[in-house]
Amino acid sequence: MIDPANKLLREQGSGIPIGLWVPPPNRELTEDRYKEVKEAGFTFVLGLSEYDGTTAFIRKALDAAHANGLLYLVRDPRLTELADDELSLVEPYVAEFAGHPAYAGHLFIDEPDMSLFPKLRALKAAYGKAAPHGLAYVNLFPTYASDRQRGGDHEQYVSGFLEQFEPAVLSYDHYPFLTPKPGRTHTITQDYYTNLRIVSEAARARNIPFWLFIQTLAFNRSNRDPLEAEIRWQVYTSLAYGAKGIQYFTYWTPDDGGETFGDAMIDRAGGKTRHYGEVQRINRDISLIGGVLAQLEPFGVLAHGSISPPLEGALKSFAPIGRIEGDAAVIGCFRDREGQPYALVVNESFTQPGSVRIGLDDSAQAAAVWEDGQKTALRLDQGEFALHLDPGEGKLIAFGV
Repeated sequence: MIDPANKLLREQGSGIPIGLWVPPPNRELTEDRYKEVKEAGFTFVLGLSEYDGTTAFIRKALDAAHANGLLYLVRDPRLTELADDELSLVEPYVAEFAGHPAYAGHLFIDEPDMSLFPKLRALKAAYGKAAPHGLAYVNLFPTYASDRQRGGDHEQYVSGFLEQFEPAVLSYDHYPFLTPKPGRTHTITQDYYTNLRIVSEAARARNIPFWLFIQTLAFNRSNRDPLEAEIRWQVYTSLAYGAKGIQYFTYWTPDDGGETFGDAMIDRAGGKTRHYGEVQRINRDISLIGGVLAQLEPFGVLAHGSISPPLEGALKSFAPIGRIEGDAAVIGCFRDREGQPYALVVNESFTQPGSVRIGLDDSAQAAAVWEDGQKTALRLDQGEFALHLDPGEGKLIAFGV
């Protein structure tokens, strides 16, 4: 169950937490740089390389986050380097930050393999005593990682993590947009929806939220630079599956090393790229419906038309949706605490606008849509209403009697 005392999970009660990976580097760690983060629509920052043998930059990042109303997850590599007989050091390491008003938790590790789960569980137990209201954060591999990387197949990997670590939030990454090359028949991962389904079903079974990362840049010659509609499509399809937190990979462009990177939202020289404005617009749209979405319980998705990549495990029906016509769509199905139905209708295409007509069954006689944060009644024509959707766009619908 969610610990409501944790700051980031409390935030989820009033909206969708929006985070970033790769914050401004230490040489650019200023309040003004974190103001840019805030102005792009982010609500929290995941630390990365602030620890440089001292904790001075971590404290500076916490101060810069707090000055701009942001929350911050500390990444302190000393924690995961502790041996089993050194876990008593967790408390003094964590205590230095846990009382800070911007502190939301610790990022333990990114993409661990299954052999690390017992150690992470012990670390979490020690951490819980030191920071009972902090988030012990771990991010998991995607479905396209190898069994060797994970230490088992993907469903075993996710279920093993849930059973051993018992996280408050289930987070993972999956970067779907691939670079065209000879012999490759597709430029998007074919297991994108499979990953969403596995994680969303696992999170629902545990009654915890799931978060995921959104691709914003090209990297390693394997993944291409996404367009704005492709970033939007990732966000809205994820929300349709019930994601309660959105995170972006990356904000600042990382330096090349073992991996190579194209420009992210901020380039290496500190300038804003086109991705900054793109993500800023998308984050604004999320914030306008996030307060409603955060309160809804997901039940799965309906699939209409030809969906590519393949989508399996879709719902057969969801009242009061009686029929669907028009262009291909992925439709997230939800209910609020009173049992009232909602739908997030997403254009399956990230290249073309779409139109969808939805007919109601006898269980509802009215529908409303959120436009620019305002709930507006839809005009019904013989029990049907029409939606126009930009490429990758989603629209939230409420049904009533």
